[in-house]
Amino acid sequence: KGRFVIGCDIIEADKLSNRLVSLLPRQIDLRTANALRLGLRELLINAVEHGCLEIGFDLKTEISESKDYLEFLLERQKQPEYRTRKVQVEYDIRAARIVFRITDDGKGFDHKERTERARGEAELPDLAHGRGIKMSLRIFDRVRYNSRGNSVTVAKKLPPQALD
Repeated sequence: KGRFVIGCDIIEADKLSNRLVSLLPRQIDLRTANALRLGLRELLINAVEHGCLEIGFDLKTEISESKDYLEFLLERQKQPEYRTRKVQVEYDIRAARIVFRITDDGKGFDHKERTERARGEAELPDLAHGRGIKMSLRIFDRVRYNSRGNSVTVAKKLPPQALD
């Protein structure tokens, strides 16, 4: 069990996804480890972008099409209303299952509508963004948001073959 806290930074989010996977049991298979890293990375980046920095889907689409999105992120994370916000990750890793809770300082979102829509889509959308919930539903056995929508708990059972 443990906890990490990062600032409103997608590079920190990416590094933390790698750090969290390094804590998994050593004998976990590479495919499972890579899927978990990808899922955690997506959830952490969502917590930074959509949670802490309050960048909605439409704004991200607009900025991505009109200018350098990374430059926009770097500018936004310096703004007074966002620069002190944090993302917290709590974890509980055991031989048979892992649980992560990712909580951001943002306002939250309507996770029920987005989750239902993601469950109903047969394919991952062919978009530059907007795949995070669908991806997490495929990777983790359980995905649960708090009522506010600023915290998600994901769990994965590790079958014995994953530990070979």
